[in-house]
Amino acid sequence: MTENVIEHDCHGCNQSVSFIKKRYKGKRYCSTCYARIFKRRRCSGCGDFARLPRNDEQAICNECIKKQPCIRCNQSNKPIGKLTEYGMVCNSCSVYFRPIEPCERCGTPSQKLTRILRFNDDLRVCPKCSTRDYETCPSCQKHRLLESDILGKRTCKKCRENPQKSCKACHCMIAAGCADLCADCYWHQNLWNKFDQNQNVFESSYLKQQYENYTSWLEKKVGSHKAALYINKHTHFFMKTEIDWNQSVPTSKQLLVSLRSSGLRKFELVMYWLEEVYGIQVVMDDKKSYSERDQMEKLVQSILQPSLAYDVVLEYKNKLEEKIKRGDTSIRSARLAVKPAVALMLSMGQESTQLPNLEHVKAYLADYSGQAAALTGFVNFLNENYGTSIDYLKLKKSNFLKAKRNQTLENKIVALTQTDLSSNKAIISWVRSGLRYFHQLPYIDALKVKADMITETDDGFTVVFKRQSYWLPKRKLK
Repeated sequence: MTENVIEHDCHGCNQSVSFIKKRYKGKRYCSTCYARIFKRRRCSGCGDFARLPRNDEQAICNECIKKQPCIRCNQSNKPIGKLTEYGMVCNSCSVYFRPIEPCERCGTPSQKLTRILRFNDDLRVCPKCSTRDYETCPSCQKHRLLESDILGKRTCKKCRENPQKSCKACHCMIAAGCADLCADCYWHQNLWNKFDQNQNVFESSYLKQQYENYTSWLEKKVGSHKAALYINKHTHFFMKTEIDWNQSVPTSKQLLVSLRSSGLRKFELVMYWLEEVYGIQVVMDDKKSYSERDQMEKLVQSILQPSLAYDVVLEYKNKLEEKIKRGDTSIRSARLAVKPAVALMLSMGQESTQLPNLEHVKAYLADYSGQAAALTGFVNFLNENYGTSIDYLKLKKSNFLKAKRNQTLENKIVALTQTDLSSNKAIISWVRSGLRYFHQLPYIDALKVKADMITETDDGFTVVFKRQSYWLPKRKLK
């Protein structure tokens, strides 16, 4: 039986050969080319004699190559894994210089394919497939290959063959398979290593001290493990508010200006620390006010700039801001007024160069009839400031909006007939819509109908609301 011989191309003669005499800077040379190209002369590094390529005056011997740092990790005195044309690569980094190939088991591309003898399949597999039979060791909590001992307990080799050792920090006893530190000491060290790195981004010594105080508080509050996982994210709080830490803790309004209410929600633990230690608490009304302003600004910025639509809506928003300052309206009402104004302008097209007219308004309300009241202010603003002549009062008194609302409600009733009425939620939805459609109950009153007001009968539902009794048919289930 003949064995398959792997042949390689020699860089010197470009011939396929079965034996490679020399590998140099990622290139292979046969014995003939080695004798022809590599001549005995002094190394340019150490001065000793060695066989070096004659066309490279700066060539160095193998001993000098071994002393060079790895071109990837820059560490010296590590075992050589690969010699590339750019220099030496250590054994640990050599895997990153392999070609990316698919795993022969799962097909995942990887540079770390290897054969595992215990599987007896001779397949080159990725790291995930090579450890597919690993389990978590109950002693050291490491993910390793486990074997059963005499008593049938499954542990890793380190924990099975070696006695317990002491933690180098707190000297408590830990499993042999663990690292030098117990879990608590490891996460404590990890947390403060991150602290040492993160504090360098701050210029203020006062802020650095407060950041250290917070890190200590966080470790006591949630433990070293969670604190180490949270600290990098929470560092962004101090980075974004650094300008406010001027020898004093920032006020709640300063924090709202820097982070807004949406930003404060991301850092609940930091805000809890400020409240517990310094008594700083953001007033709920202030949070709601800033949230409404941010939403209103986001609505305006959703329009293409520059454009007529953007200029009109921005001026309308500024008018509402003036009313808020005078106390004539609330920030929430202003945001609710801006929303349909933006939607109306967008419905005309992002690049429209004309102002809305009655037909544009009717087309918008045909799809969003519930926005008729909220749109009143914007239409009046257009009529007063841009000379449009939209007879909005006549439109609202016409049967147009009523017909559109009835059509929308009818479509909802038809859709509900196709759903299962076995749940309380479905029954309440059916009853509320039915009261509006069959009994013309106002929308606001329909929302007040609760489950305890509904009595199911053989042929339908009886609803008692405000001392009035209403009957609705029951759709029969198929």
